[in-house]
Amino acid sequence: MVKLYMHFRELAGADSLTLELPDSATVQDFLRELGERVPKLDKRIKRGEYILMKGGRWPKAHETLSDGDVLALFPPVGGG
Repeated sequence: MVKLYMHFRELAGADSLTLELPDSATVQDFLRELGERVPKLDKRIKRGEYILMKGGRWPKAHETLSDGDVLALFPPVGGG
């Protein structure tokens, strides 16, 4: 499952999504599938305009996901 935050919720039309992925799926596979399922997020994902967290840390693209993992997807934030 991925929890969506801020305007990513509006783009996806949901607070969270569950994606069906193969057992050996990686973070990169997850991002590809998410972009296909939510085209409004696809461009942002491809440009790296997101912050992805897994268990309070930034997972590596090649990291394998396990059944039951909960990811959090945030848009980048700025301030000044």
